[in-house]
Amino acid sequence: MIGKVLKVNDYKFEYGKETTYINAFGGFKYKKNGNKYIVYSYDNNKLFYGSLFIKNNEIIIMATKEDASSIIKEFVDNILDNKINDNFEVISLNKAETVQIIDEAECTFVVDVYKLKEMTIPKPKSLVNEEVKPEKKRVSVVGIGLFLVFVVAVIFFAVNPQIITGENKNYSCVKNYEHNKLPADVTEKIELVFTNKNKIVSINIIADYKFRDSNYYTEFKDKNYFYQYFHDGDTYKFEDDNKIFRLFSEVDTEVDYFMPEDLNDLIKYYKDNGYNCVQKEEEK
Repeated sequence: MIGKVLKVNDYKFEYGKETTYINAFGGFKYKKNGNKYIVYSYDNNKLFYGSLFIKNNEIIIMATKEDASSIIKEFVDNILDNKINDNFEVISLNKAETVQIIDEAECTFVVDVYKLKEMTIPKPKSLVNEEVKPEKKRVSVVGIGLFLVFVVAVIFFAVNPQIITGENKNYSCVKNYEHNKLPADVTEKIELVFTNKNKIVSINIIADYKFRDSNYYTEFKDKNYFYQYFHDGDTYKFEDDNKIFRLFSEVDTEVDYFMPEDLNDLIKYYKDNGYNCVQKEEEK
């Protein structure tokens, strides 16, 4: 293709003027006189020509000094016959972006302008709006399998955190003594839980007060004397058949905790205070 659609720049009437384009069917140099010409149309009804000058990316068209209609007709006939003879050297319009028309001449010979356009002007690429069918989401068997493995792994480690954190260590410390104020024998059992790095996790205490005097046990219970022996957070229960007041306590190992945190030091602390401490076997 030797033609091109070019925008017309009219510097004299720029304001309020509609944008105009021409179909430039071809530019050429006529070797016999050395002049350059261009052939074009505004509406594909009439054919115009003029002298061709190129400045940067703009073509300037001016009227020819001589009557060049015969030269233009010969060039156009060559194009329509699908050949260019040796009298013409085609000038590329590829880099041209705009055209300024100073003056022009109308061709008087008869020509099929539409055919000329078909043979010289590249057709614009048509935008075909193809219906894009939504792609069906395919369920990957591998993806489902990996997801199920992930879910099972999460549940397994949630139920068996010791696999990651390591097995906790459990100790039981027991002390039997006679209460110094109440007519009761006390059995105090302390359950200790340590991490696999021997740091204390929790301390739970169960203290059984077994009364030797039935009347005092009844008075202790009915007159709420037992409130003197427990603190906020403690719970209790009574076993009337055995005359036992049972107190449940928990030591917060994170708040206001002043005892040793390491396993060996804490076990030693309880042993020094008369407790018998043994490590409990893991429950299976």
